[in-house]
Amino acid sequence: MSRGRILIVEDDDRLAEVVARELGRGYETVVVDTGKDALFLAETQRFDLVLLDLNLPDMDGIDVATQLEANPADVIMLTARSDVASRVRGLYAGAADYVSKPFDMEELLARVYARMRTRSRAGQVRWGRLEMTLADRSCFVDGERVDLSAQEYHLLALLLEHPDRVFSKRTLEDRLYAEQQPDSNAIEVLVSRVRKKLAAVELASMIETIRGLGYVVRGEGP
Repeated sequence: MSRGRILIVEDDDRLAEVVARELGRGYETVVVDTGKDALFLAETQRFDLVLLDLNLPDMDGIDVATQLEANPADVIMLTARSDVASRVRGLYAGAADYVSKPFDMEELLARVYARMRTRSRAGQVRWGRLEMTLADRSCFVDGERVDLSAQEYHLLALLLEHPDRVFSKRTLEDRLYAEQQPDSNAIEVLVSRVRKKLAAVELASMIETIRGLGYVVRGEGP
Protein backbone atom coordinates (compact mmCIF):
# COMPACT_ATOMS: atom_id res chain seq x y z
CA MET A 1 0.00 0.00 0.00
CA SER A 2 1.40 3.42 -0.97
CA ARG A 3 2.19 6.10 1.58
CA GLY A 4 0.02 9.18 1.85
CA ARG A 5 1.29 12.29 0.04
CA ILE A 6 1.45 15.70 1.71
CA LEU A 7 2.09 19.06 0.03
CA ILE A 8 3.75 21.53 2.42
CA VAL A 9 3.23 25.16 1.41
CA GLU A 10 5.56 27.22 3.60
CA ASP A 11 7.97 30.05 2.73
CA ASP A 12 9.98 29.76 5.95
CA ASP A 13 12.69 27.40 4.68
CA ARG A 14 13.82 26.30 8.12
CA LEU A 15 10.31 25.52 9.34
CA ALA A 16 9.44 23.75 6.07
CA GLU A 17 12.55 21.59 6.40
CA VAL A 18 11.68 20.56 9.96
CA VAL A 19 8.04 19.80 9.13
CA ALA A 20 9.02 17.83 6.01
CA ARG A 21 11.56 15.81 7.97
CA GLU A 22 9.11 14.93 10.74
CA LEU A 23 6.22 14.09 8.40
CA GLY A 24 8.60 12.27 6.07
CA ARG A 25 8.91 9.50 8.63
CA GLY A 26 5.42 8.32 7.73
CA TYR A 27 4.41 10.09 4.53
CA GLU A 28 5.78 11.28 1.21
CA THR A 29 6.24 15.06 1.35
CA VAL A 30 6.70 17.79 -1.26
CA VAL A 31 7.62 21.36 -0.28
CA VAL A 32 6.85 24.59 -2.15
CA ASP A 33 7.09 28.20 -0.95
CA THR A 34 4.51 30.04 -3.07
CA GLY A 35 0.80 29.81 -3.64
CA LYS A 36 1.28 29.66 -7.39
CA ASP A 37 3.49 26.58 -7.15
CA ALA A 38 1.07 24.97 -4.69
CA LEU A 39 -1.89 25.40 -7.05
CA PHE A 40 0.09 24.04 -10.00
CA LEU A 41 1.20 20.91 -8.15
CA ALA A 42 -2.24 20.32 -6.64
CA GLU A 43 -3.70 20.43 -10.14
CA THR A 44 -1.15 18.14 -11.76
CA GLN A 45 -0.36 15.67 -8.97
CA ARG A 46 -2.29 13.73 -6.36
CA PHE A 47 -2.01 14.77 -2.71
CA ASP A 48 -3.95 13.55 0.29
CA LEU A 49 -3.26 16.62 2.40
CA VAL A 50 -2.05 20.21 1.97
CA LEU A 51 -0.38 22.00 4.87
CA LEU A 52 -0.96 25.61 3.89
CA ASP A 53 0.71 28.66 5.41
CA LEU A 54 -1.59 31.67 5.13
CA ASN A 55 1.22 34.24 4.85
CA LEU A 56 2.77 33.51 1.47
CA PRO A 57 4.97 35.88 -0.55
CA ASP A 58 2.88 35.89 -3.72
CA MET A 59 -0.75 35.53 -2.61
CA ASP A 60 -2.96 35.22 0.45
CA GLY A 61 -3.17 31.64 1.71
CA ILE A 62 -6.93 31.98 2.07
CA ASP A 63 -7.16 32.65 -1.67
CA VAL A 64 -5.12 29.50 -2.23
CA ALA A 65 -7.49 27.53 0.02
CA THR A 66 -10.46 28.88 -1.93
CA GLN A 67 -8.97 27.67 -5.22
CA LEU A 68 -8.23 24.29 -3.66
CA GLU A 69 -11.82 23.83 -2.48
CA ALA A 70 -12.68 21.50 -5.37
CA ASN A 71 -9.44 19.54 -4.96
CA PRO A 72 -9.81 16.13 -3.25
CA ALA A 73 -6.92 16.87 -0.86
CA ASP A 74 -7.73 18.03 2.66
CA VAL A 75 -6.27 21.38 3.74
CA ILE A 76 -4.81 22.19 7.16
CA MET A 77 -3.98 25.89 7.55
CA LEU A 78 -0.81 26.99 9.33
CA THR A 79 -1.39 30.52 10.56
CA ALA A 80 0.24 33.10 12.78
CA ARG A 81 -2.88 35.21 12.54
CA SER A 82 -4.51 35.40 15.92
CA ASP A 83 -7.80 36.97 14.87
CA VAL A 84 -10.82 34.71 14.77
CA ALA A 85 -12.07 36.27 11.52
CA SER A 86 -9.09 34.98 9.52
CA ARG A 87 -9.51 31.47 10.87
CA VAL A 88 -13.23 31.51 10.11
CA ARG A 89 -12.56 32.75 6.57
CA GLY A 90 -10.10 29.92 6.06
CA LEU A 91 -12.57 27.31 7.26
CA TYR A 92 -15.28 28.71 5.01
CA ALA A 93 -12.76 28.64 2.14
CA GLY A 94 -12.60 24.87 2.50
CA ALA A 95 -9.88 24.17 5.06
CA ALA A 96 -10.53 21.10 7.20
CA ASP A 97 -8.52 22.33 10.20
CA TYR A 98 -6.01 24.95 11.31
CA VAL A 99 -2.93 25.03 13.52
CA SER A 100 -1.73 28.28 15.07
CA LYS A 101 1.91 29.32 14.89
CA PRO A 102 4.06 28.79 16.82
CA PHE A 103 2.83 25.23 17.16
CA ASP A 104 3.95 22.15 19.01
CA MET A 105 5.24 19.56 16.54
CA GLU A 106 3.46 16.75 18.38
CA GLU A 107 0.15 18.56 17.97
CA LEU A 108 0.75 19.07 14.26
CA LEU A 109 1.66 15.41 13.77
CA ALA A 110 -1.46 14.35 15.67
CA ARG A 111 -3.72 16.56 13.55
CA VAL A 112 -2.14 15.32 10.32
CA TYR A 113 -2.47 11.71 11.45
CA ALA A 114 -6.14 12.25 12.32
CA ARG A 115 -6.91 13.70 8.88
CA MET A 116 -4.99 10.96 7.05
CA ARG A 117 -6.69 8.25 9.09
CA THR A 118 -10.09 9.68 8.17
CA ARG A 119 -9.13 9.74 4.48
CA SER A 120 -7.97 6.12 4.56
CA ARG A 121 -11.53 5.14 5.44
CA ALA A 122 -13.06 7.24 2.67
CA GLY A 123 -13.09 4.66 -0.11
CA GLN A 124 -9.67 4.42 -1.69
CA VAL A 125 -8.61 1.42 -3.76
CA ARG A 126 -4.94 0.68 -4.43
CA TRP A 127 -3.15 -1.76 -6.73
CA GLY A 128 0.61 -1.42 -6.66
CA ARG A 129 1.46 2.01 -8.05
CA LEU A 130 -2.16 2.81 -8.91
CA GLU A 131 -4.65 4.44 -6.57
CA MET A 132 -8.33 5.26 -7.14
CA THR A 133 -10.54 7.36 -4.90
CA LEU A 134 -14.17 6.39 -5.25
CA ALA A 135 -15.66 9.59 -3.84
CA ASP A 136 -14.26 11.89 -6.54
CA ARG A 137 -13.64 9.26 -9.24
CA SER A 138 -9.94 10.03 -9.50
CA CYS A 139 -7.18 7.70 -10.65
CA PHE A 140 -3.44 8.22 -10.11
CA VAL A 141 -0.28 6.25 -10.83
CA ASP A 142 2.81 7.37 -8.92
CA GLY A 143 1.00 10.61 -8.14
CA GLU A 144 0.22 11.38 -11.80
CA ARG A 145 -3.41 11.56 -12.87
CA VAL A 146 -4.75 9.03 -15.36
CA ASP A 147 -7.69 10.52 -17.23
CA LEU A 148 -10.54 8.02 -17.50
CA SER A 149 -14.04 8.43 -18.85
CA ALA A 150 -16.91 7.57 -16.50
CA GLN A 151 -17.33 4.10 -18.00
CA GLU A 152 -13.60 3.42 -18.03
CA TYR A 153 -13.42 4.44 -14.38
CA HIS A 154 -16.36 2.24 -13.37
CA LEU A 155 -14.85 -0.77 -15.15
CA LEU A 156 -11.45 -0.41 -13.49
CA ALA A 157 -12.94 0.34 -10.06
CA LEU A 158 -15.18 -2.72 -10.26
CA LEU A 159 -12.25 -5.02 -11.07
CA LEU A 160 -10.07 -3.46 -8.38
CA GLU A 161 -12.71 -3.72 -5.69
CA HIS A 162 -12.88 -7.48 -6.34
CA PRO A 163 -9.31 -8.66 -7.00
CA ASP A 164 -8.95 -12.23 -8.28
CA ARG A 165 -12.63 -12.39 -9.25
CA VAL A 166 -13.23 -13.13 -12.92
CA PHE A 167 -16.01 -10.97 -14.38
CA SER A 168 -17.77 -12.34 -17.43
CA LYS A 169 -18.67 -10.09 -20.34
CA ARG A 170 -22.36 -10.45 -19.45
CA THR A 171 -21.80 -9.48 -15.82
CA LEU A 172 -19.82 -6.42 -16.85
CA GLU A 173 -22.55 -5.40 -19.28
CA ASP A 174 -25.16 -5.67 -16.52
CA ARG A 175 -23.04 -3.71 -14.05
CA LEU A 176 -21.85 -0.97 -16.40
CA TYR A 177 -24.77 -0.39 -18.72
CA ALA A 178 -27.80 -1.04 -16.49
CA GLU A 179 -30.95 -0.64 -18.58
CA GLN A 180 -29.07 0.23 -21.77
CA GLN A 181 -28.42 -2.31 -24.49
CA PRO A 182 -24.72 -1.99 -25.37
CA ASP A 183 -23.16 -2.99 -28.66
CA SER A 184 -22.06 -6.61 -28.83
CA ASN A 185 -18.38 -5.62 -28.58
CA ALA A 186 -18.83 -2.74 -26.09
CA ILE A 187 -16.96 -4.47 -23.25
CA GLU A 188 -14.07 -5.49 -25.50
CA VAL A 189 -13.74 -1.90 -26.74
CA LEU A 190 -13.97 -0.52 -23.20
CA VAL A 191 -11.30 -2.89 -21.87
CA SER A 192 -9.08 -2.04 -24.83
CA ARG A 193 -9.35 1.69 -24.09
CA VAL A 194 -8.51 1.20 -20.42
CA ARG A 195 -5.55 -1.04 -21.28
CA LYS A 196 -4.21 1.58 -23.67
CA LYS A 197 -4.26 4.22 -20.94
CA LEU A 198 -2.69 1.82 -18.45
CA ALA A 199 0.01 0.95 -20.98
CA ALA A 200 0.99 4.62 -21.04
CA VAL A 201 1.91 4.28 -17.34
CA GLU A 202 3.51 0.84 -17.77
CA LEU A 203 0.58 -1.14 -16.35
CA ALA A 204 -0.56 -2.78 -19.59
CA SER A 205 -0.80 -6.24 -18.01
CA MET A 206 -2.98 -5.13 -15.11
CA ILE A 207 -6.24 -6.44 -16.59
CA GLU A 208 -5.97 -10.09 -17.60
CA THR A 209 -8.20 -11.82 -20.11
CA ILE A 210 -9.26 -15.33 -19.10
CA ARG A 211 -10.20 -16.92 -22.40
CA GLY A 212 -13.83 -17.99 -22.48
CA LEU A 213 -14.50 -16.60 -18.99
CA GLY A 214 -13.88 -12.88 -18.77
CA TYR A 215 -11.55 -10.36 -17.16
CA VAL A 216 -9.70 -10.15 -13.83
CA VAL A 217 -7.21 -8.06 -11.86
CA ARG A 218 -4.94 -10.23 -9.76
CA GLY A 219 -3.94 -9.63 -6.14
CA GLU A 220 -2.65 -6.28 -4.89
CA GLY A 221 -0.27 -5.40 -7.68
CA PRO A 222 3.54 -5.41 -7.96
